[in-house]
Amino acid sequence: MGRAHTLRQRFQSLDAYAKTLDDFSIKTLTGGVLTVATALLIAVLVGLEFAAYRRVEQSAELVVDRSRSEKMLINLDITLPHAPCVLLGLDVLDSSGDTQINLFQHVTKMRLTSNGTEIGAYSTEAKAAVPPPATDADGAAYCGSCYGGIEPEGRCCNTCDAVHQAYVRRGWAFTDPDAIEQCVREGYTARMRSMDGEGCRMHGFVEVGKAAGNLHILAGESIKLGGEHTHTVYDYMPRNYDMTHTIHRLAFGSEFSAQSSPLDGVGKTAQSKHAQFQYFTKIVGSEVRFLNGTVLRSNQYSATEFVRGDARAAVSRRTPGLFVMFDISPMRVIYTEHQRSLGSFLTSVCAIVGGIFTVARLVDGVVFRAERVLSQKRQLGKQI
Repeated sequence: MGRAHTLRQRFQSLDAYAKTLDDFSIKTLTGGVLTVATALLIAVLVGLEFAAYRRVEQSAELVVDRSRSEKMLINLDITLPHAPCVLLGLDVLDSSGDTQINLFQHVTKMRLTSNGTEIGAYSTEAKAAVPPPATDADGAAYCGSCYGGIEPEGRCCNTCDAVHQAYVRRGWAFTDPDAIEQCVREGYTARMRSMDGEGCRMHGFVEVGKAAGNLHILAGESIKLGGEHTHTVYDYMPRNYDMTHTIHRLAFGSEFSAQSSPLDGVGKTAQSKHAQFQYFTKIVGSEVRFLNGTVLRSNQYSATEFVRGDARAAVSRRTPGLFVMFDISPMRVIYTEHQRSLGSFLTSVCAIVGGIFTVARLVDGVVFRAERVLSQKRQLGKQI
């Protein structure tokens, strides 16, 4: 028992927080005000520190990009208020020689009225003004001619669009639909001309190889002939158009918080029908490493622009359009998310509480002593 009491006394002698008796402590109005102010200040600073602790920050690192064999998505949302959907093609050419035309598998063309109201999604399929016959003259099931184009698997071209695609596969220009029975039956040329004065909004994505190249939206039909890629506006197509446009969204890959897409929201007005807009972009591979361990691979870019379109453009037969030239940077930016540790947060809280209480006690002591000195002087003056 004596040993335990001695051990207790030894620990008691180490107490760095000696207590004063309530009979010897004095509570003042200044101390009360200072205590309330101190508590409010601690609450505010601890709240700010907690917000900083919960905040996820990113650090950037620049490395050499070795992932050139991967595919790249181009997300786009572009409105051309003075160009009908039927007139516009979307193609991609790259430095490896790969040419992709009419990339509308994942891109929707939305028809717009002259005042910008949506009409509906554009479709190459049309309801025939006169339905096709059930049988041929010899009594066999009807099988429309492809007019020399490369036939589909069923060997029949029963619609105008089927004949058109057969021509595209052959590399032929679709110059005279009025000479094709299916197109006459469907009123193809009349439907084309009825879209004059409309606009178009394209939104969706295309997948391309990660190589330098260009994506372009041009007026006219896209044709690959003899290894060359051309666009032609035929007489039966709408004639009143220009390439005025607004880029709502243009991104090379998935969206992330630090992504730079400077062409978002850019709008240009064509000063002539022959205006050609060119945007030159430099694409930098980007990688985001999240706190949960997942990794997002994407891209961001910088951009400059150039516009062509005057009387000389008409003489040179330059095709009106919108070009996005892209070049690939050899570098990649890696963004790594990080968050403050719990130990760092607790250390900061202790520093805030201890520091404020220490300073407050010093201020309270100075004020208390000053009040006592002034009080003593007043009492001495009264006695005199």
